[in-house]
Amino acid sequence: MSAGPKVLLVDDEPLARSRLRSLLSEPGMPAMALLDEAASASQALALLAQQAFDLILLDIWMQDVDGITLL
Repeated sequence: MSAGPKVLLVDDEPLARSRLRSLLSEPGMPAMALLDEAASASQALALLAQQAFDLILLDIWMQDVDGITLL
């Protein structure tokens, strides 16, 4: 795991999460510690209750609760 801000990815689409993981690991990107991923707002809330993150990459259009409401 790389050093840097602790990141949480929140997106209900597995391919979108995969693409974000790929982008975060590209050469030239700032070092970030991708700690966890959530496929829904409820999963994100559970993760946020367990630990703190420095950065949350959040999808706005999700099925259960939208990203704006989660924010």
